[in-house]
Amino acid sequence: MNIGPQSMTAQLQALHRGMKARLCAADLDAIRLSDEQLLKTGAGRDILRPGAIAPDFTLHDQGGGQVRLTDRLAHGPVVLLFSRGGWCPFCTLQLRAWQSALGELHEAGGDLLAILPQQNALCCTTAERDLLAYPVLSDPGSQVAAQYGVLTEVPKVVRSFYLRLGHELPRINGTDDWRIPLASTVVVGQDGRIALSHADLAAPNRMEP
Repeated sequence: MNIGPQSMTAQLQALHRGMKARLCAADLDAIRLSDEQLLKTGAGRDILRPGAIAPDFTLHDQGGGQVRLTDRLAHGPVVLLFSRGGWCPFCTLQLRAWQSALGELHEAGGDLLAILPQQNALCCTTAERDLLAYPVLSDPGSQVAAQYGVLTEVPKVVRSFYLRLGHELPRINGTDDWRIPLASTVVVGQDGRIALSHADLAAPNRMEP
């Protein structure tokens, strides 16, 4: 899908370059070490592959209503966006890019659900801020993310950097840990099986709308 004159990937890469240019050497080292640790733990390796049965789930959307995957699949395939949260600039750009492509997705018979680990009130804030017209679902404790094999934990080496930016993830997510989903995209066919899945540790590397 075409989301404008510049692809989402190009926008993500530009954002990544800009952030790296602004960060000090110590923060860049912390991020590099964090990525290396996640790579060693195999983050993203367990994401459900094409052909696997997609676990059903029911989560609350930004309006407080319940959304069930099975109900959505009755009308067509569903794209699941697992996002780290509205605090993440890369995820914010991705959520907005999919909003730009939403009309084309609906015309093709597809549906879109964003799944965030943050508390429901913050999902509402994210949806309102970014003018998102699709369901933004709160996944308490990242249980659905775990079922889809995309749950990871922010390494300790980078947590102080997050805290300095105001990203106190246990408070944001209403948990006592630093677990969040790896930014990933899963397409579920009407037969209830995974059609496509993508996860990558590199922030700019995400499936285009």
